Amino acid sequence: MNQDFNMQLLVSFLSGNTSREESVLVEQWINSSDENKMMFEEFKKVWELSASKLEPLPIDVDQAWEKFKSLADFKEDKKPQIKIQQPEKSKFQINKFLKVFAQIAAVIIILFGLYFILGTKGKIEKLSVTASADQKSSPVLLPDGSSITMNEGAKIVYPEKFASDVRHINFRGEAYFNVASNPEKPMIIATDNVRVKVLGTSFNLCNNDNNEISVYLESGKVLFYSVDNTDGTVLEQVILVPGQKAVFNKTTGLISKNEFNNNNFKAWKTGSLDFVNAPLSDVIRILEKTYNLTVESKVELDEQFLTASFNNETPQSIFETLQIIYGFDIEVEGDKVSIY
Repeated sequence: MNQDFNMQLLVSFLSGNTSREESVLVEQWINSSDENKMMFEEFKKVWELSASKLEPLPIDVDQAWEKFKSLADFKEDKKPQIKIQQPEKSKFQINKFLKVFAQIAAVIIILFGLYFILGTKGKIEKLSVTASADQKSSPVLLPDGSSITMNEGAKIVYPEKFASDVRHINFRGEAYFNVASNPEKPMIIATDNVRVKVLGTSFNLCNNDNNEISVYLESGKVLFYSVDNTDGTVLEQVILVPGQKAVFNKTTGLISKNEFNNNNFKAWKTGSLDFVNAPLSDVIRILEKTYNLTVESKVELDEQFLTASFNNETPQSIFETLQIIYGFDIEVEGDKVSIY
């Protein structure tokens, strides 16, 4: 929890005594992190059970204090108890005062106990995974049961425990998402200034070092939108249904939506490529993306077309096939290919 946050302001918020500006400030703090959301929910539960009641609270103050001391490793000096004899007529006022004080003390002890304990021992850890070359066959499992198959170099950051209302993750690279369905708790994937909001679906998301961020939807429904990173304002948005893709242009800030009719977008995962009367320029572009290649051609490719299927073949093998079909001279050196 942010140590600079005004505890009194939070208490005022829970009791309904904040101005509109103060309420906005508290809500911004709550929504700034999963940790703050979790802590607010705990404070709210305690407040509803105790602070709102005028009658004696169902809280054992002594037990709460002892529990707080043990969890927070708190030590107090033992001092001799001093008894003061009070006149009979003031016992009622003293007992009434002590009763009210016990209620307030119970709330303060539990609130500050949560403040320190959750702020240290209950902190939500952020987990980070960067995919290696052999991780395509080992999906990352999230706390909600969702699985993510990542292409080499992809990176995902997610909490060890999702908040109660939304599943936030950060992502970079390319991956195939199979999100567990939960209509009450959407998942929001943040990648640069683009967000993908889903309830339960499967799709391929790509944000590599190029000018585009793309998503191909296979099942379910997603909201694909861009935001202003300064204030979170939504700029552009589209809703996708199965068989549709959306592309965000990083230069123009615009989003386009189209249909797709093959699964070549996930060839990096499946190893399968299918082309039906496809312009050779499109074939080369897909090969570049799938195998992280740079292809230079001195031959006009738009007038050539290809119908073929490749299943788990190497780039070398595919280009040898193209060489046989079209009679090109092709050289493959590492990740560079020359056609002439």
